[in-house]
Parts: sequence; C-alpha cells; structure tokens
Amino acid sequence: MSSSDEPTAAEAKVLFEKLEQKFPSKTLGGERWYLVAIAALTGSGQPEFAGGLYTHLIEGPQYTTPEARQALVRRLREALVKSVSIIGVCRPLEAIFNIDAVQRPEDKDYSFSRENWQSGPENYERGVAWLDKIYKHNRTGTINSLAAHKDFAWISANITYGLYLSDRQILDDIDTELVVLSGIMVQNLKRESAWHLRGTRRVGVSHEDVEVVQQCVEMVAAFAGIRLNRIPRVADIEHEV
Repeated sequence: MSSSDEPTAAEAKVLFEKLEQKFPSKTLGGERWYLVAIAALTGSGQPEFAGGLYTHLIEGPQYTTPEARQALVRRLREALVKSVSIIGVCRPLEAIFNIDAVQRPEDKDYSFSRENWQSGPENYERGVAWLDKIYKHNRTGTINSLAAHKDFAWISANITYGLYLSDRQILDDIDTELVVLSGIMVQNLKRESAWHLRGTRRVGVSHEDVEVVQQCVEMVAAFAGIRLNRIPRVADIEHEV
C-alpha cells in the first residue's frame, strides 16, 4: 500500500499479476481469475480499478482482436450485472463506467443479454431451480426464516436468482458462484459466505480450489484495506456439502 493508504494503479497492476498466478487455473481454467478479481474489487469499494483490470487483461495474446475483447467485456459486464444482486447497483455501475472509459471504439459490445427477460412463472421456476442447486436441503431453513418477511423471499426467487443469477447465457454455473462468493466474502459477511462456500463446492469446485479462491479474495481485501475477520473457511462447511 502507498504511504497515503490509498491503493494506486501501480499497486493494482501488481495485485492483478499476483491473482493470476495464485488462482488455480490448471483446474478451473484461465478465464475465471478475473471474475473473482472484478467481483471482489467491486464489493470491496474499489470499482475504480475495474478499468485497470480490463487494460491488464487485454495485454494478453488471447485478446488481440476486437471480437476477443468484446467477448471479454461481455464476461466482465455479466459479472458486474450479477454483482448488482449482492452488492447493490452503484459500485458495479462505477466499475462499468471505468471499463467503458478505457475501451477502444471498435471493442464496444452492444449486445443486451436481458432484453427479452420477463417476470412470471418461468422466471420464478428458473430462479428456484438455481436456489435448489446451491442450497439443496438447506433452503428449508432460509424459507422458514423469511416466512414473516415475504418481500425478501419474493426478491430472492424472482430477482436475485430469477433475473440475475440463474441467467447463464454468458457465465456458467462455476463462473456465477465464483462471482457471488467473491462479492459476498469481501463484504465480511459470515452467514452468506458460509452458504456460498458450500454452494461453490456443490457446483463442482474442489475443496482445495475453493480455499485458494478465498485466499485470492483475501488478497483483494488487503489491497482495499479491509479486514476479513468474520468469514469461515471451506474446511468449516465441508461437512455440510
């Protein structure tokens, strides 16, 4: 950290390099570390470094064409769209503004993933199906807790999971849970972090890889000056998987 205690672009660049090296790309692939990075940066209150993450990424040989850079920004944008459901809109919006500011005109992607989205039974069923995959039998406890708070139950099924998280046109199951876990964990939320450590295991990420992902989130938190002192580790919830 700089002497002013505010992270700098140079320090962010070092962070990105370390995250890319740390992330278990051999087992999870090389196109997921930056999803953890963008979700954790945004959730930690550092969305202004999203543009720097994008420019760092497009230095790679796989992003030499406008088409490749457009595909990349679709993934980053979808991570931010999903992050709205767990962080709120302002920080993801700030992140996308920062990415847009450094994009070349030919790299802009004008697709609209939720253009034809509709509320209703199909959306609800899709949301509940994704809830069931993440929570399984543990969902009963959450339903019971929200019995006297039906607005939140409705939001969870129809909006958080129906509109946002169950849409897997761009990001798949593992991508989505990495975004959710990272964005929640960096907020130092004990209960929800435990749920999504468990959920990340349930979508097929190994115990060892989840632990490394958590270490990546902790690196972002340290960069942002956030102490993560409430969240469990994957070992703590393994017996629930």
